[in-house]
Formats: sequence, C-alpha cells, structure tokens
Amino acid sequence: MNKINPNKKSLASNLLTCKAFCFLIILISISFSLNSKSYQQESDEEIYNRKVQNAKGVALDDFTLNIAKSFLNRPYKAHTLEGNQTEKLVINLREFDCSTFVETCIAMGLTYRKDDISFDKFKKYLQRLRYYKNGKIKGFESRINYFSDWLYTHQEDGLLENITPQMGGIEWKKNIHFMSTNWNKYPFQKDMELLGKIVKVEEKINEQSYTFIPKSKVKSIENQFLNGDIIGITTNIDGLDVTHEGFAIRLQDKRVYLLHASSDFKRVMVTDKPLAEYLAKNKIQTGIMVARLK
Repeated sequence: MNKINPNKKSLASNLLTCKAFCFLIILISISFSLNSKSYQQESDEEIYNRKVQNAKGVALDDFTLNIAKSFLNRPYKAHTLEGNQTEKLVINLREFDCSTFVETCIAMGLTYRKDDISFDKFKKYLQRLRYYKNGKIKGFESRINYFSDWLYTHQEDGLLENITPQMGGIEWKKNIHFMSTNWNKYPFQKDMELLGKIVKVEEKINEQSYTFIPKSKVKSIENQFLNGDIIGITTNIDGLDVTHEGFAIRLQDKRVYLLHASSDFKRVMVTDKPLAEYLAKNKIQTGIMVARLK
C-alpha cells in the first residue's frame, strides 16, 4: 500500500498548529516567570494576607491544611533561621525547611482559630511555637530545636495534643545529645557558654518520656489519621529524635501521604507514595510521632 502524502493545506495547518502551541508555551513560561517574580517581590505580610483570605475550612485542621497546600511547589531552603548575629524571629513565606513550613502553617491556623487573622497575631503565634516560655527570645538556647521537645512543650501549653500514645505508640527511650556532640558543625561552635546551655536543654529532654509508632505499624493505623495531623519522623541517628516533619494528607485513594518541604526535591510537595511506603524505603527513618491541633 502506497503511503498517503499530506497536501499543502495539511502541511500549512500543521505548521500553524505547531507555531500556536509553541507560542502558548512561551506565554505560559512568561506568565510563570512574572508570577514567580511577583511572589518574590511581595512582602511577607502581603503573602500572609493573601493566603489567609483565600484559605477555607470549617475547622482549624482543615484551614491549616489548606494553608499548607497553598504553598505547594514553593522552594525548599535549609538553615532559614540562621545568619543573624543575635537571635530574633525570622519570617520567610517564600521558602521553607521542613520545620519552618510546619510552624508557619500552624501559626496561620491558630490565628484563624482565634478569629484574629492579623499579621501581628500571626507573628506572635509563630514566635510562641518556635521558642520556650510562650515565645520569649533570650538567645539561641531559647529556641526549641528538637521536635520531641517541641511537641512536649506545646502539649503542656495547650496548643497541640500528642496523640501518638492513643494511636498505638510504644515507649521510646533514646538519649538526646545530637547538637552538643556535633557542636563543631554549628556557626557558634566557639561559644562554650552556649554549648553548656544546650547540654542542659538536652538533659531536661532526657528526663521526659516519649512514645513513637514504629514504621512497620503505620499502614495498619491509617484510619486513625485526620487531615492536617502533624507528623515527626523518628530516626536511628545517634543522639537525634526526629529528622523530618510535615502534615498528614489523605488523597483520593484513601491512603495517608505526607505534605512537606522536601530537601530531596527542593520544594513543598506531597510524597509520591503513601506515608507507610515512604518510611519503609528509608533506612534511617524508624517511625513517627503524631500531634493534632487543639
């Protein structure tokens, strides 16, 4: 059978279609570039106001999760709280590490719960979440650096509920000392007085009791998760409690995934696999701790 040769009209039509498609791609690229530039030029307060005004949710956890989803694809950036000579509240709504992403979204959610979505109120909640003694900043040692202690602190002050035990968590005993034993990796490594204060913080953490859910058990308890639950991923790294954190999100397949700021993919995203499978493939991840907004 002879091949059918396209006529000139078909060729012209195809060329026009190709040009139109290419032009459309260029327009989309330009639009994305302009939007990205605009996002970078917005102040933190402008970003905050836009996010809370657009977010919806009849409950605190729904609202918080919708805030988190609105940051999808925003860039990941490590060490976002460092770089200042003196400790102060850092706000960055353009890029996140895993902990600043979680803290930022929760702080926005808490303003919603109190029916006061002002930027000043957001800053107060963010500071309270990040520092001991209801947000009093008195040097680096006043920052809550370990997730387990962060969870313990905010269960005590009533912001969160540690639901790990009721989800089947088992007793977890681990000696926390990662920061003090790796002090040479921190920017203030020569400050021996500060090191002594960090050691005291770690000693206090080690007096507390904790539970965790082994990763082999996570799939069997998926029905207990609510959208927006806060997840800390425990680790077998010596002296460290948690290496990563994010939010539980249930997708159309009814499975629970993790919405997080990913250091691997350098953006805010949802894991490509359910949480249980995400944990299973990582040898240093041992399980989870789970908190719920109150």
